Amino acid sequence: MNRCVSRQPSVPYRPAILCTLLFVLLFAASLPGQFYWNPLPNAPRSWRLDDMYFLTPERGWAINPNYSYLTPQQRARVLGTTDGGQTWEVLLDSSQTFIRSIGFADSLTGWFGNLGEYTPDSNFMYQTVDGGHNWTPVTNVAGPRPGGICGISVVTDSVIYGYGRYSGPPVMVKTSDKGQTWNSQALDSLAAGLIDGWWFGTDTGFVVGSAGAPKQALVLGTVDGGASWQVRHMSPRADETCWKVFFPSRNVGYASIQSHLEQISSVPPDTSWILKTTDGGITWTDKTMRTDGFFEIQGIGFINDQVGWLGGDCCQNRNYKTTDGGDTWSIDPSFGVQMPPYSSYGGYTLNRFRKFGDSLMYAAGNTVYRMTLYPVVGTADAQPSMAVQLHPNPTQGHTELGFTPSPPFVNAELDIWDALGRRVVGGLLVEDAKARIPIPALPRGIYTYRLREGEAVLGTGKLWVNE
Repeated sequence: MNRCVSRQPSVPYRPAILCTLLFVLLFAASLPGQFYWNPLPNAPRSWRLDDMYFLTPERGWAINPNYSYLTPQQRARVLGTTDGGQTWEVLLDSSQTFIRSIGFADSLTGWFGNLGEYTPDSNFMYQTVDGGHNWTPVTNVAGPRPGGICGISVVTDSVIYGYGRYSGPPVMVKTSDKGQTWNSQALDSLAAGLIDGWWFGTDTGFVVGSAGAPKQALVLGTVDGGASWQVRHMSPRADETCWKVFFPSRNVGYASIQSHLEQISSVPPDTSWILKTTDGGITWTDKTMRTDGFFEIQGIGFINDQVGWLGGDCCQNRNYKTTDGGDTWSIDPSFGVQMPPYSSYGGYTLNRFRKFGDSLMYAAGNTVYRMTLYPVVGTADAQPSMAVQLHPNPTQGHTELGFTPSPPFVNAELDIWDALGRRVVGGLLVEDAKARIPIPALPRGIYTYRLREGEAVLGTGKLWVNE
């Protein structure tokens, strides 16, 4: 029996919804470059969600640390969603662990990093094999033990990196077999602390953190999977740390710089800085973010090379947006959600961005936000179009990847999940934008596909299969 990819099943005709949607889309089309951030209505709210990870636009996880030393209501939690953040389930609630970072290889297998400070738990990382309901400490590591893990990079379904911690020791852990074994590497000859990373494939990547005493913001790069590292940038200023790194494309990347002078000086710095690269991370340039008062930058993310956002730690009630590649910044009021009693300092935090193609993005701070190209109209039909589309549709035993616009990449991988979140096709290599990718016979149903190059998600979409 032939199996093929069919068009989306028909839905009942709903004139009011269709007219409203048409108006919104036409309105959005008349406003090029408009991006809208909306807090997910039922998303967790806390003083700070340190991280979140979306495997697909529908299936994701979010974490908040244990800030019980600030307020007893702020316990560490892992939460999961299977409907794009419309509803969330509490998967773990702990008073013993300071959960700092999270990443998943598939719908069942994932990891979270523990900071290893402020709570009794000294395990640096935990693993789940049931989607986050149960977690066990990672103990099978060969090499020096990290004090904690501040960042996790899921590069493929088998290759995962972890970095820790911001206060040291500077240790990176890596698995190439989906967590069956781990190897660690001390980078204390180059760094004082590690916080975050970004990878293009399994070999080329970057880690950021600090070096020296007093600390200087640091970017390290590797082209051999971490066997060797090169210093790509070190800040000329003291008491700074690179906090997050984000590449909207293969050549253009940004990193946030957090200043620590406010902790040691009665006169905080007026100038805030970020880093930018336009040559794929080989060289980085300091860029002034603002010069009119201290702002503690942490989270940073870009939907394309020019348009991006950044946010701070606890104490600022504003976040910022750029539309010119970081040359100028203005206040973006989209992120103004607070939730007493957790917002002890009265600010709006932003600590992590995740990007899907050119039209969908998530951000985590004091809640989880979703960015679309048009205002939300309150209907499930209003889903953003993805940059990567599988075609022709229908097809006869094969499919061809088409791109609008066509993004440059060296080697990308295609994954497909069924409606239950099980990966049924994984790691199919796509070497160029016009490759014909054979898809194995799939049972009738609705599927989700994703194309990515390392951590860079080029796009996702839906696949309808009829027998």
